[in-house]
Amino acid sequence: MQFQKDLMVVNDLQSALVSEIKDILSDLVNTGNGESRTGFNGYAQFLPVLVNDDDDPDQFFPYFIVRINGGKTADDNDLWEVEADILVGVHDEDTGNAGHTHIMNAINRIVTRFCQEPTLGTPGYKAFRCLPEMEWALQDEDTYPYYFGSVRLKFMVPKPGRRTIPYAF
Repeated sequence: MQFQKDLMVVNDLQSALVSEIKDILSDLVNTGNGESRTGFNGYAQFLPVLVNDDDDPDQFFPYFIVRINGGKTADDNDLWEVEADILVGVHDEDTGNAGHTHIMNAINRIVTRFCQEPTLGTPGYKAFRCLPEMEWALQDEDTYPYYFGSVRLKFMVPKPGRRTIPYAF
């Protein structure tokens, strides 16, 4: 039995989300360690692993992570409903809660983008559709000078159709 190996479109969704969110947040200015930075670093699923003891975890800030949580489908004719979390983190030493404002600005940009234009994909081919059900959240603990938030989105993603195998009688 052969199957088509290149139909893992969930990976394509994750890559498209990383690219799109990087673009959405590209002109946001953040501060941290006394310097100003524009844009966010984007990662798929997790932050990169620190391999040396002297690696500084602050090198990743500001960042977002596109984490695919899972998918479900009801029957052969339905698409995948895939849940994705976008986790956002900033490092800001301003004692006036500017980090919280940076997180809210990023969340607002992401939510607004998918409320206004729910489709996502390559030019001329919009493979993924964001469902209107969205959630966002902020951290509930004080973690100064680090601030975190998240957006949960659900996308309809194509899935391969069932093959028909002729019966041999």
